[in-house]
Amino acid sequence: MLATKRAKVLIQSASFKILDEIYTYNIPQSEDNNVDKTICLITDVRTDPALPGNEDFHALDKEVEVQIFYGLSAPDPDEFETQLQHLFIQNGWSELDNRGHTLDPDTNQLTATFYFDYLEIEGALERPFLIQKEGNN
Repeated sequence: MLATKRAKVLIQSASFKILDEIYTYNIPQSEDNNVDKTICLITDVRTDPALPGNEDFHALDKEVEVQIFYGLSAPDPDEFETQLQHLFIQNGWSELDNRGHTLDPDTNQLTATFYFDYLEIEGALERPFLIQKEGNN
């Protein structure tokens, strides 16, 4: 499964109330200047062969970037971001980086960027998600 799709399904499974939309690869033009919604954008960073052996590889190391563009009236994101990190970690991902918050000078929107990594082993059974509902750390 593509890492972007896996990440999107995982985030959707948590039903975070703060998120209005979740997109992969790009934000539709119709949403480009929307400062009222909180939008999550998931993009691919890399997919590398892993677990070498017998002159081959047996897993794929997949990394995604998760960007959050907060609506201007969104609540404080601290609790949501902690829950998002727990969700990924509890479902077999590793957090590689948290780039902190930036403020878009044109829209005044707060943004946050995270990098998560998933090791997909060939032939491994798909595990069901451990759903982390909002407010249940």
